[in-house]
Amino acid sequence: MTNLEDIYYLDGKIPINLIREPFCLKCMNQVEKGLTLCSSCSSLLDRVKEWYFNKVKALGIHNAYLIGNYKVPINILSELISLLKFKKGEIFKKYAGKLLADGLFHIFVQNIDLFKNTAYITIPPKFSRGEKNQCLYIVNPFLKKLKKLGFKLVNIIEKTTKVKDTGKNKDKKLEERFNDIKGTHQIEVKDLHGKNVLIVDDIFTVGSTVWDLSRALKEVNAGEINILVAGRHILFDKWPVPDLMSSKELKFDYLIIYFSKLDIDRDYRKVRNVKLKTLRMGDHETIVSVIAGSGQEYNLSIDLKNRIIKHDCLNYINKRKKSKKFCKHITKAFLDIKEEFRKQYATNILKSMYLHLDEWEFESN
Repeated sequence: MTNLEDIYYLDGKIPINLIREPFCLKCMNQVEKGLTLCSSCSSLLDRVKEWYFNKVKALGIHNAYLIGNYKVPINILSELISLLKFKKGEIFKKYAGKLLADGLFHIFVQNIDLFKNTAYITIPPKFSRGEKNQCLYIVNPFLKKLKKLGFKLVNIIEKTTKVKDTGKNKDKKLEERFNDIKGTHQIEVKDLHGKNVLIVDDIFTVGSTVWDLSRALKEVNAGEINILVAGRHILFDKWPVPDLMSSKELKFDYLIIYFSKLDIDRDYRKVRNVKLKTLRMGDHETIVSVIAGSGQEYNLSIDLKNRIIKHDCLNYINKRKKSKKFCKHITKAFLDIKEEFRKQYATNILKSMYLHLDEWEFESN
């Protein structure tokens, strides 16, 4: 049965799954039942010697699963982080940042004893001062929420710098990451007077960045340093959803938001305005639809037995098909399937896609 504490609704509407126990009490990595620390925290690398920070608190699990050459976010939280990091345009980044800020505020309040004495806040800096940091889209609305709660954290983001470009970390070995990043952060403040610091970041992977940033903070007399992140990166070697979430928890609203890439929330009117000319079921194994478009009709077929979905609009073909996501036409089709053939029927189809995404084929007509 779903524990309501396992799910949080960002801005009261977007459901995400919080990280469940058992997890590492230091960094919230997954651990076997009965353990309190993960292998990384219980046996630190020689180069690391010690974590300079106290604890990591994360909103949820973040990762993308590789299907062909395309990375597919595994959940709604991963989709939001992807929007924040990779989608061009202020509108998308502000949208994702505001929702993630709401989630981090929830985690802050849930762990108020850990964070209540925090005096300063910062984020991992970019090497180029001219490059806008995506974490600002989270921090700015997050600070506004904290202010309403009575917290007046001193913002030292502009005083937090990176003195060396370490390049991309994703292809580096673990020890190499820590070797390359050590000594690259600097705090342009003389003394933090032993007061506590909060580091806000979008993703925690192996901890090398916040480890060195915490080192730099300690050099200017920081007190306890805690980390608050949107996504805790977890490594998987197969499509991980069945291991993360009970199928009983997969509700229609969650699934349609995930597959629509949040269009059902961001572009509600565009989705609702789609008109299906026909929608019919054949032998409970195939659903076909003709969709009215501007100047032409589009076709959609869902082969439930062979797990194949086919559609022919350009947005689906060029932007959604390879990442196994829905365009507005397919999203609207499922909204209509829910109304015409029962909500549970539509949910079961979406569950099949979500739980067995690596087995479903998304093709063009």
